[in-house]
Amino acid sequence: MNRFLFRSFFFMLIFVSFGSLFSAGYPESVNDYVNDFANVMSSPDKEAVIKLFEKVEHQTGREIVVVTINSMSDYGVGESTIESFATKLFNTWGIGHKKSNDGVLILVSVKDRKCRIELGGAFAHYYDSVMNDVVQEKMIPYFKADDYSRGIYEGARGVVESITKEVPWYSFYKWHIVAGILAFICIIAGISCIRSGKKGWGWAFFAVAGVILIFLFKALASGKSSGGFGGGSSGGGGASGSW
Repeated sequence: MNRFLFRSFFFMLIFVSFGSLFSAGYPESVNDYVNDFANVMSSPDKEAVIKLFEKVEHQTGREIVVVTINSMSDYGVGESTIESFATKLFNTWGIGHKKSNDGVLILVSVKDRKCRIELGGAFAHYYDSVMNDVVQEKMIPYFKADDYSRGIYEGARGVVESITKEVPWYSFYKWHIVAGILAFICIIAGISCIRSGKKGWGWAFFAVAGVILIFLFKALASGKSSGGFGGGSSGGGGASGSW
């Protein structure tokens, strides 16, 4: 009987060990902008952050993502510091585009009471102190009051304000507007030529207008996220905080 119990305990131990081995690993991304695994963000704040990051990626191509977790120990990856966990999570997901390498990860570990803003390898060391200000002034005060949702929202805004420059909509879309005007002129010229009997020139203007419109639509779509991350990596730059 004792031998039977020993064997049962032995096989159970092996089963648990293998189960832990296969379940260990960093979480998988479920959203390109906000992954609230700890479920601490309110719906309005989450939607606001998603829209903010969508706008940034559309206008600059930079990928920024928020990740909240309950605890680093939940994932069994052997990382005991928020810095190493954030760096390896950043590189595992490949946040940011491989060429520009300017992605940003905002990580909050609720039960560990730690947070980290991890930067892509292209950011200069100057931004480490900038992100430290964001962590200490915009995030930690709200986290101390257990208002994680507001702290993350303010941190997201702080990051965006620190790494991007707001431009008027007409400045960003000026070449799109020019292309649209040229296409419109070509269409009017084509109609005028056809009405005057110059059908050859008319269809030529229509063809030019078509080419311009194709390039215009591609330009408008090029800034949008195609889903997933672009293979960026981090060398460990950024800033951390605890409360």
